[in-house]
Amino acid sequence: MANHMANGHSNGIHSGTTLDKLPKSNVFTSNLPPDSQYPTPEASHAAPRERLGPRMVKEALYTYVRPEPTEEPELLAVSKRALKDLGLSESEASSDLLKEVVAGNKVFWDEKNGGVYPWAQCYGGFQFGSWAGQLGDGRAISLFEGTNPDTGVRYEWQLKGAGKTPYSRFADGKAVLRSSIREFVVSEYLNALGIPTTRALSLTLCPKSQVSRERVEPGAIVCRFAQSWLRFGTFDLMRSRGDRGLIRRTATYVAEQAFGGWDKLPARVEIKEGGSAT
Repeated sequence: MANHMANGHSNGIHSGTTLDKLPKSNVFTSNLPPDSQYPTPEASHAAPRERLGPRMVKEALYTYVRPEPTEEPELLAVSKRALKDLGLSESEASSDLLKEVVAGNKVFWDEKNGGVYPWAQCYGGFQFGSWAGQLGDGRAISLFEGTNPDTGVRYEWQLKGAGKTPYSRFADGKAVLRSSIREFVVSEYLNALGIPTTRALSLTLCPKSQVSRERVEPGAIVCRFAQSWLRFGTFDLMRSRGDRGLIRRTATYVAEQAFGGWDKLPARVEIKEGGSAT
């Protein structure tokens, strides 16, 4: 569902805005139920970061969780096409604010003024042909939803490799540089070919983060975006738990918010006068 719509290319004259002035929202977290252990941004923010690690989460679509801080991040690449589609000016590629945000060192929330607090989604799925139960965003954390002022398209910004969440299971919440390079390049290449896909804004090296895989490798963070990060696994997990009420609530959110209305669903069935379907 993350790539259910067109790639969102901006056409015509583009000047763009700054990241600071980009309209931001939290439609997802405002409409769907949070993890009951941390039901508010304040509750999550007050918890030590290490307590926000793996556990089972039920009757919720997400957990409020902030990215782990990155020491001495190095911004390696920024997609100019992505900047344009997000509604940002090209000069933002070198802004200090963008560098801090895409490294997970800056969020648009504080205890005094509020704002948008980051979150990780809860969903399930199949792995290696078998039902795996709860999966979720084990190393991805959504920052906010940004709306392009020129096109009106809303995108959810997400950091991949931003640290542990309740959905990390036995993993470390990190991403290595080689796989992050692959995601950054392939996402933007597919988009350039006109193939609907999730997008990548930036690639950040985390030089102080040594990640253990087949060998010890440098860590990295990809800032990626899509109009929605909901997926089939979101519904799979609720179905497996028999939570019909949450399925209905989430389906309503998808129709009304992700697609913009029931009448805009791509596979909608037209009803003739008298009640018969066309």
